[in-house]
Amino acid sequence: MGKGFNRNRLIIMSLGNIIGSGIFLGSSTVISVAGPAALLSYLAGGIIMAFEVMFITEMCVINPAPGAFRVHASEIFGSWIGFVNGWMFWCSGILGMASEVAAAAIFTQFWFPKIPLWVFCIIYAAVMAVINLNDLKGLSSLEMVLASVKVIALILFIIFGFLTLIGVINAGSFKIYNPFSSYKSFMPNGLKGIFASMIMVMFSYTGTGIIGLAIADTENPEKNAPAAITIISSTVLALYVLSIFFLLILTPWNTFSSLESPYVQIMNRLKIPFSDSILNFIVLSAALSGLNSSMYSSSRMLNSLARDGQAPKLFLKTNKNGVPVFALGLSSTVLLLTAILSYVLPSKVFVILASSSGFLAMFNWLTISITHYFYRKKWLSKDPERVKYKAPGYPYSSFALITLILAIFLTSPLYPGQVSGLVGGIVLLSILILCYFVLKKFKVLK
Repeated sequence: MGKGFNRNRLIIMSLGNIIGSGIFLGSSTVISVAGPAALLSYLAGGIIMAFEVMFITEMCVINPAPGAFRVHASEIFGSWIGFVNGWMFWCSGILGMASEVAAAAIFTQFWFPKIPLWVFCIIYAAVMAVINLNDLKGLSSLEMVLASVKVIALILFIIFGFLTLIGVINAGSFKIYNPFSSYKSFMPNGLKGIFASMIMVMFSYTGTGIIGLAIADTENPEKNAPAAITIISSTVLALYVLSIFFLLILTPWNTFSSLESPYVQIMNRLKIPFSDSILNFIVLSAALSGLNSSMYSSSRMLNSLARDGQAPKLFLKTNKNGVPVFALGLSSTVLLLTAILSYVLPSKVFVILASSSGFLAMFNWLTISITHYFYRKKWLSKDPERVKYKAPGYPYSSFALITLILAIFLTSPLYPGQVSGLVGGIVLLSILILCYFVLKKFKVLK
């Protein structure tokens, strides 16, 4: 696969993968669990995300290999962790794709309430798979449009909130609420609420894995990647925290429904003709953008596993545009399971998929943090000239993130809806480890 991304395309592709249904739909669940303290949840999640991005970039600048952090972890801990990490990332990506397509179906049902979710799931899965058969430049050009729409939407919402706050806009049914006046009003569920919300918060940030994979397809990664991640991290953190702040002061936190985007709910209150439909179209674009980018990252990870003999060689085959067609085909086909789940559990499908994806992604983040500590140590002693970009705070930043991620894992059962995701993640991890050693014993793997 050729180098298809410059710095701007890397930024757009990354923003497209990170900003999606996690903020536009999942934020209502986060607010219902944490209350106004959701602001702290998103701030903490954003700081963790920023350091993870820096860890990934540091290792990818040293070795911009296809497979990114999976390859780096294998260098340090052996091929077994690369196998587990790669397949966990793929499963997380598939669940991320599934949650995005489920969110897109929910948003579309806003206009067509009598059509079941599974119909929209199948349509969007097929359309986005066809689009992803394009080359990298064509893919990122589409992402440029989709990502720009949702970034502009969040910016406009923040501007609207600010102008309402200072009294420039007098939006009839709106009044400014102050949920920050006391500890009880700000943290109605205490620290328990913050920790219980963190898996869903982290799901909204977990698209960062695409950065490492895209760096392998980026021109001059030593120069472009470090500059790009500063823009990516600061943009996402600012948009998330500010938009959550204005959600909280424009509407009582306990009135949001988890079955509808909180942004659309606010537009409904404006009673401006078609304003809710316009914003619903925007959040639909956000979900499709996330689906588009997740298809890219999942298929590339499967292709990388095949390169190292840890997945069938069939997934090495690319079309004339350099797209791994069978890897993309499998990743897309699994989405059909989303249609089945949305038929069986239409009201719970998004939360189930999002929390499950969040758990698996957090495992990869934990691996990245541990690998980063040993990776820099290795290259500083072996060839310090290769370490051209350094994440700040080493080694304490690595230790801090390892501790925080473990704390999020341990406290996740505080929100009962996430227990199934935790159990599923532990079961999947155990199965993958067992599969590796069984396949290794029978010499199926290299």
